[in-house]
Amino acid sequence: MILIADLGATNARFCVTKDSLSFSCEANYKISDFDSLELLCSKYISDHHLEDLDKAIIGVAAPILGDKVIFVNADIKFSISQIRRNLFPAGLIVVNDLELQAYAIFNLKTKDLSYLGEQKLTDGPKILVAPGTGLGLAGIVNGNVVSTEAGHINISDKILRPDLKKIIDRFVSDYKRSPTYEDFLSGKGITYFYSILSGNFDDDLSSEEILSKRTDTYCYQTINLLNYLLSSYLRYVALVWGANGGVLLSGSIVKSLLLEEDYLEFRKTFEDSETMKNFMQSTPLAIVNIEKIGFIGGLELSKKLLI
Repeated sequence: MILIADLGATNARFCVTKDSLSFSCEANYKISDFDSLELLCSKYISDHHLEDLDKAIIGVAAPILGDKVIFVNADIKFSISQIRRNLFPAGLIVVNDLELQAYAIFNLKTKDLSYLGEQKLTDGPKILVAPGTGLGLAGIVNGNVVSTEAGHINISDKILRPDLKKIIDRFVSDYKRSPTYEDFLSGKGITYFYSILSGNFDDDLSSEEILSKRTDTYCYQTINLLNYLLSSYLRYVALVWGANGGVLLSGSIVKSLLLEEDYLEFRKTFEDSETMKNFMQSTPLAIVNIEKIGFIGGLELSKKLLI
């Protein structure tokens, strides 16, 4: 039996698989309730009486640069070798959380996708982008998944509409640095956009509430501007990756932010390149509708630990 853990900056989702085809024993914990990955995994193992578990696939919201791993947006750091030694001596694979989710792309079905435009996925390079607590991006090239930290790119001056410039100027004033795409295309970005556009810094609307209130003028302006920024970002990263096989979006924020009524304008902004319009027009763009994409990706990756 193999543990699969999809650990973002906010939620820790766990399950187990026996055959790399299905999963069971699902559980969800708050990352903020733990200061140790070993304690977090041990809690899940104890809660579900899985003391014989000795293999794991773990996706984490952090770059994997060596044995020591430090979460980007959560107060957790750990040693891969220590986790292997203490909990999973028979096999452990640790990857970036978007890399874990990207393994699900290998087994997509038609019903799993909502296309923005007529273009369908091809065998060419693809990217998966997921706004959440942060902004994740992973590439899929020639059957290999590549993790990135592309959310930390600074926002291009080329796309500065007056309403976006207003927010960027305020951000620079507040934080004494230029914003990255992750600063804005994330849960914290949604509430920040709303506060600047509305001028109401005391409103305690959550990001989920803002995205659900399209009849409110400032909520709608926030949604419109975020869709513009996200589509512009996807255009840049698609060109960098040569992602003519497809640009894919996942996560709960995307499903609330980008509704069918937004598809036409979103696609128009995505294709708005002065020099590479033909490339952008031919690039597939779609939303992945898999609810537990980290678990599905984990099933694919867990095949490497089956004996």
